[in-house]
Amino acid sequence: MIPIKNKKKNLEATIDEMRNFALNYVEKFAPSKQQLKTYLLKKYLRSKVDNVKKSNISDLIEIVAEDLEKSKFINDKFYSETKAKSLIQRGSSINKIRNYLISKGVGEKYIKNTIEQKV
Repeated sequence: MIPIKNKKKNLEATIDEMRNFALNYVEKFAPSKQQLKTYLLKKYLRSKVDNVKKSNISDLIEIVAEDLEKSKFINDKFYSETKAKSLIQRGSSINKIRNYLISKGVGEKYIKNTIEQKV
């Protein structure tokens, strides 16, 4: 009998596969839009797919992120408000909250609105 080799499945950069990866990540972690983009980019760069260019992957990631944002799976305003509330309950300062949200890639307008509401 000839043994069958286990062939490692190549991750092809398709929108459906990327959307599935994104939905799994959103389900587990409730990330900001920037965190999701970073996760997907790292996932595909680690896969070492030779026939796909980095610019193509970036375009696909942008399409998937916009689609998830339109369908309200990711929302930076909601993310900003919930993280700020959580950090306030732990006794964090306004500057610490602002820096945390900036480091997570949340837009400046969402940060300003959140801080104005919480103060």
